Amino acid sequence: MAVLLHDRSEAAGQKQREALRLPRTSAVVALFAFSSRMDRDSMRLFARTHGDEVRAAAIASTGQEVLELLHGGLRPQVLVLDALLTKPPVTQVLQEISTMQPDPEPAVLVLVPVPEETAARKALGLFAQYRIMLRPYGMKNLFDEIYRMGTTDDEHRLYHLRRCCEDVLDDFGAQPTLNGYRYAERMLLYALYAERPQKIGDLQQYVASEENIEIGTVTSALNRMSAGMSKRGAEPYRGLCLRCGRPENGVLSNGQLFEGLLKELRRRLEPTV
Repeated sequence: MAVLLHDRSEAAGQKQREALRLPRTSAVVALFAFSSRMDRDSMRLFARTHGDEVRAAAIASTGQEVLELLHGGLRPQVLVLDALLTKPPVTQVLQEISTMQPDPEPAVLVLVPVPEETAARKALGLFAQYRIMLRPYGMKNLFDEIYRMGTTDDEHRLYHLRRCCEDVLDDFGAQPTLNGYRYAERMLLYALYAERPQKIGDLQQYVASEENIEIGTVTSALNRMSAGMSKRGAEPYRGLCLRCGRPENGVLSNGQLFEGLLKELRRRLEPTV
């Protein structure tokens, strides 16, 4: 398990900076189809704010619109269909798609009502060969599943790790709107993907090089984030202060904060990391 080191040569650090890379990722292109206007509006809004991960190529209201888009050349990686879709019904849409043999063939996710309903029990049988998600669902869970279906294992692992980083930062009271939040997330990801332990200075340099900014800008942003976390007084941050020998309402150094965040992240990820 990698931990921070504080005595590695600058030459070795430079060599590691050149070698360390995160997997390349791209947005999953999805085609959504819902009978309900509320569902369509919600999907459109959520996709707009999560476009780096899942991009809505189109949001259709009928089965016919789905077929016209596919016949017109649209090739989504994931097709998300409401089981209650009409004109024509979703079963007919899926049958026609199978005869089209689109290349590449999209992964299909069908959203069905809770299984206690008679129609839902029938739907579970009709769509047994496809991926199914039951209503009600959380939008975050839905987009997580869409991303998983449309990416490689490496891309999905990075997506999962990024989500875990965000959860830890949020629990410690970091403010997502600050630049330091994004820098800390990238540093944590670099530390997780590194084959050997990393100095915090090297991790800051990775981010600075990535953003084309001075390392001092990264350091200052992390300092501001830590000060803001102290003011918010989240229990994990206060507890880390005490463990580091600081007052409960103190401000952690960047090194203390990062080591604490990384330790908590690894604890939550075990045994996957």
